[in-house]
Amino acid sequence: MRQLNAFRTVSQTGSITRAAAVLGYSQSAVTAQIKNLEAAVRTRLFERRREGVRLTAEGERFLPYANRLLRLSEEALSALAPEAPPAGRLTIGASESITTYRLPGVIRHLHAAYPEVRLALRTYHEGPARMTEAMERGDIDLALIHFVDPGPTGRPSRRLASEDLALVATPDHPLAGRDVVEAEDLCRARTLIVQPTCVYDTALRTSLPGPRTVAPLQFGTLEAVKIAARSGLGVALLPHVAVTDLLHSGELVELAWAPPVSVSSYVLWGEERDDSRLFTALDRVLDRAVAEWRQPVPAISE
Repeated sequence: MRQLNAFRTVSQTGSITRAAAVLGYSQSAVTAQIKNLEAAVRTRLFERRREGVRLTAEGERFLPYANRLLRLSEEALSALAPEAPPAGRLTIGASESITTYRLPGVIRHLHAAYPEVRLALRTYHEGPARMTEAMERGDIDLALIHFVDPGPTGRPSRRLASEDLALVATPDHPLAGRDVVEAEDLCRARTLIVQPTCVYDTALRTSLPGPRTVAPLQFGTLEAVKIAARSGLGVALLPHVAVTDLLHSGELVELAWAPPVSVSSYVLWGEERDDSRLFTALDRVLDRAVAEWRQPVPAISE
């Protein structure tokens, strides 16, 4: 298990030196653990490079199994003391808006209820597909993602809450004075997006009767889109919770338009996590956190 832990840490840090610092071992000890593991599986798991190390193709295939074995080891030890509170390592992947505006409440409840749980967070800007791939590789245990309803298919999931969206622009934008913003208006307007795979642009494009005549500006992060909208560069469809401060200050106004589709937050997990005490504990925490969100909805199985 020490060898597997060293393997996972080196794969995460991309460096023997950084992995040794994380694990509290000497570099030679980490190197020996990796060599012993490679001897056991009879293949090279890393390519050594001047700037560090990276997984070989065999290492990429082996990583999800190593992650599962390490999780199973932690759960096995926890199962020997069923009266003890859940403990172990839990890695959560989340979209940027959930990380920024929703996860703080989840973390607060989790630490209060289960202080022995070691939590790691990873933020993804690329959309649901990237997070699903990360889960399949074992990089994350579960994902908190926004989807256009009715949500994801083909993987265990649970709907958490609907997300209020707002189409925003500066007060002097030509569309700001309209009683109603038509879909045709948005085809001709400059739109600001995180990237084409993000759920907010998906919701916006769903409403358009045809292609946009003005190419959208892509900024990579939700916070960058907010700044661009505040600077008057165009209109943006974003979670209401992300722009509440700018709406209150008057730097942005909400346009008279509503998307024809609904967007909700979902939690996704792997099938092997269904009977995990750690995941069950997190599920209870999510229920408490969702109750604090602006528009909670009953949890339903997908």
